[in-house]
Amino acid sequence: MQLNNLKRLTTLLCAALVMSHAGAQTPKWFKKARKAQLNVVTYDAAGQMLSSTNGFLISDDGTAVADYASFKGAARAVAIDEGGKEWPVTTIAGASALYDVVKFHVDIKKPSPLQLGSTSAKGQNAYVMPYLTSKAGVPTPTAIADVQTFSERYAYYKLPIKATEKMTSCPVMNEQGEVIGLVQMAADGSAEQCFALDVNYINSLTTSAVSATLSDYRDIAIRKALPSDPEQANSFIYLIGTRDTSLYLAYVDDYIALFPERVNGYTMKAEMLSAAGAFEAAEQAWADGLKATSQPDELYYSRARSIYARVQDAPTRPETWTLDRAAEDIDAAIAASPQPVYTAMKAHIRYGQKRYDEACQLFVDVNKTNLRSAEHFLYAAQCQQMIGDTAAVLALQDSAVALFTRPYVVEAAPALLMRAQTLLTMGKYRNAVADLNDYEHLMRNNLNANFYYQREQAEMQCRMFQQALDDIERAAKMEPQEPLYQAELAAANYRFGQVDEAIAAARAAIALDADFADAHRILGVCLRQQGNEQESRAALQRAAELGDEVAKSIMNQ
Repeated sequence: MQLNNLKRLTTLLCAALVMSHAGAQTPKWFKKARKAQLNVVTYDAAGQMLSSTNGFLISDDGTAVADYASFKGAARAVAIDEGGKEWPVTTIAGASALYDVVKFHVDIKKPSPLQLGSTSAKGQNAYVMPYLTSKAGVPTPTAIADVQTFSERYAYYKLPIKATEKMTSCPVMNEQGEVIGLVQMAADGSAEQCFALDVNYINSLTTSAVSATLSDYRDIAIRKALPSDPEQANSFIYLIGTRDTSLYLAYVDDYIALFPERVNGYTMKAEMLSAAGAFEAAEQAWADGLKATSQPDELYYSRARSIYARVQDAPTRPETWTLDRAAEDIDAAIAASPQPVYTAMKAHIRYGQKRYDEACQLFVDVNKTNLRSAEHFLYAAQCQQMIGDTAAVLALQDSAVALFTRPYVVEAAPALLMRAQTLLTMGKYRNAVADLNDYEHLMRNNLNANFYYQREQAEMQCRMFQQALDDIERAAKMEPQEPLYQAELAAANYRFGQVDEAIAAARAAIALDADFADAHRILGVCLRQQGNEQESRAALQRAAELGDEVAKSIMNQ
């Protein structure tokens, strides 16, 4: 009887020991922690699988972490939960190629994240969670062999356990069931130990404006989470650029969702849609913005500018997109907030409406503000040119040039060239040549043959024959197939007394255009001077036949 009781007691003790051992191997928090684990699969742009790795959720909003190497080159990724359900990875929220970690968002319903723990010390107990497809299905107990600190606050743990590559990115838990790190393999491939990077460091990773330019982020083609600061987010979108319209619009929609009361998102979206010809969608974006924000002036200005640009440059646009409607929008913007930039836009619209007097005054008004510039003086001068007041044109161009001091900078070039052209029409050739000389100095190698032809014409009027000859020779060399320059070169050589060179240039002009009357006349005059009356008369006769009255009068002398 006592023997039977002893056997029964031994059996109960063994069962208790087994139960105790099982409890040590399977902590009470294990099942809950298991729900946070993910199997992450990445794909390239062609849809081919790149990698399959582990990951785990760390936030109620679907934020998860994994190793960076598995995401490099990925254009798409999915996360598979404990139940085998597949969820799309929507955005990359942080990345570090140096530490081989990535933070991302998963579009998962009812996420069950791990609780983040504080830094654990050397010697403390820890558990490495098994990967989802592991047959063991239980965490591996260990003790933290060493802790190194980086960035003053984060830990890098050394774990004295054998690990395989399949354990990469599995969570490391403390005894309370909180996650403290993410498993990383030893750099030398050793299976005798592994490491864990502090999960709090991974969670600290965020995007910023410069993330758009960093290789850590650019090497992952999955869309990035926008920075939480609106200015940083705006700069991020700007740096991303507009080459991929769908990607750009996706970022802008993210911006609107994050900052619904800021006007930037609506204007960016509407202007991109307008540029793409999606006019109805653009109108809706402006309308949404007018309902959501307290800055209607910027939306009216955005729409006015888009309509104006479409009227000026594009053949297709809605029937309602007219300069009159653009004028209504810019007036609404000015009424809401009178800004100089809005006045400048109104001036351009008025010019497009051929209301030149009003446009000119508006440009002058803009130059009484902090937007004072040579460009606005030149626009006002263009208005006066359309009116026909040459004196007013020159006065405004003088004001534009006066904003610069010698030695001129390249920004002064347009004002110098436009003033030179006005001076030419007024017969003020020496002043025109002076401006053209300054323009040449600024533009250097960006000048065409027509520039040298125009300056040659002015120099001839000033009797600056050597300079004129040099300029027309340069024009003829730059465009040797232009008969006008060859004929003008012939005339310049003749005036300079170089008859042989004049005859050669005249013949070259005729070879390019047999019906060029001026070239025949110049050839005839040069041949007469050489005493070749027969050829001279033939050339002059041809010029006369082509309607050259000067050639007729020379023949009658």
